[in-house]
Amino acid sequence: MPEPTNQPDIVVVAIDTLRPDHLGCYGYPKATSPEIDALATESIVFDRAFAAGIPTMPSFTTLFTGLHPYRHGIVAHLSKRRLAERILFLPQLLKQRGYITAACDNLAVQGNGRGSWFARGYDYYSGFVYKPFADQSKQLTDRALSLIQEYSGNPLFLFMHYWEPHTPYGPQPPYDMLHYEPNSGPIDIAEVRSIYPEYYDALLDDMKLRYPDDYAYVVAQYDGEISQVDAQVGRLTRVLKARGNWDNTIFLLLSDHGECFGEGGFYFDHHGLYDAVTHIALMLRLPGQQTRRIGALVSTEDILPTLSDLVGLPALPYPLTGTSIMPLLNDTSEAIRPHVISAESTRQASLALRMLDWKVILPIVDDTQGQPLPDFYGRQRSADPLLFHLRSDPGEQRNLSDNLPDKLAEMLTILADWRTEMARITGEPDPIQSQGLTLPYSQFMERVLARR
Repeated sequence: MPEPTNQPDIVVVAIDTLRPDHLGCYGYPKATSPEIDALATESIVFDRAFAAGIPTMPSFTTLFTGLHPYRHGIVAHLSKRRLAERILFLPQLLKQRGYITAACDNLAVQGNGRGSWFARGYDYYSGFVYKPFADQSKQLTDRALSLIQEYSGNPLFLFMHYWEPHTPYGPQPPYDMLHYEPNSGPIDIAEVRSIYPEYYDALLDDMKLRYPDDYAYVVAQYDGEISQVDAQVGRLTRVLKARGNWDNTIFLLLSDHGECFGEGGFYFDHHGLYDAVTHIALMLRLPGQQTRRIGALVSTEDILPTLSDLVGLPALPYPLTGTSIMPLLNDTSEAIRPHVISAESTRQASLALRMLDWKVILPIVDDTQGQPLPDFYGRQRSADPLLFHLRSDPGEQRNLSDNLPDKLAEMLTILADWRTEMARITGEPDPIQSQGLTLPYSQFMERVLARR
């Protein structure tokens, strides 16, 4: 195990709600991300990384614990559930290895402190309240650069959480018009509004759009926010290089989840366990490591055990659900996991089993008391599972449940056995069914309307 004084700095940059396929390095044709694309050329880029839980709080809790949401219990955003004290957070483990730990993040202060565990283990936690329609990412980068200066000479762990491009989209000039091609969208915005007028009228009005009737403009605002935060990633990496410690820095960039632009019939939000939401950007820059792209399945559960291998974290008193990706980097294995299981229970409740070529999405439609768990729009939800063959249908548009009953049964059996095993390990009932939805349609609409 290396001595603490020789430990590399670790910088984790998380960009909220970032779809990988809106980055140039993941194939997007628009120049949204020149700085991230440059970072990708120095990094190991993962093409099939997925979030084990969505949205924000479940995803980040898994990132920092190496545990699936069904193991740590945080399966929803802004829930009443608190993370158990016995579950250790990455900054706590790094402090035991001699690191100074710092964060520019707002998860500990969100929802009147409901996510208080996100401050665990930090020497310095710079909290903030997310404010859309501003260049908050620049202010956060300013804070981060001051922390890098202040703790120079010590092994430093820095966590940066940028909230762009989260809704409501509202990039500052020139980013608001940077990617806008009038009337170039694949559909008319009226088609989106017609899906559920009460919801989409309120959501789009909340964005204060200059051109509210052009679908292309809405997407351009999302892309503009990516470019806005991309510029700050560039500022951060340039300072690290200029200070001369880039060659002793582990730099991890990722998203917590993606965003829907029509997948599953959802727009401008991140619910439903389609790949548009669960697929995340993930790139790891390691000093002295050959750059490449890796197509093996990787989960947010795997990040903590990987960092543990890299810097020698203390052993934990419980097993992790995550697996170190080091065998992929060392060419000793072509795969580290057969599947990723993702969970959601904030706006609606579901589980998804994602393999390389196959995926099943299982709606969870009632709680432990038999009370209904409604869908995204507050309606009664069908319990019918969805089965997709991803190689022939990467957009998840053709449900094959009726066509391939044997394959569906096989996938559902794997998922059922896993749920049984999770209940055995935790000694608790299914956490989605016991906790229910934390932000059902009626409550979400109250929040949106209150901001207008």
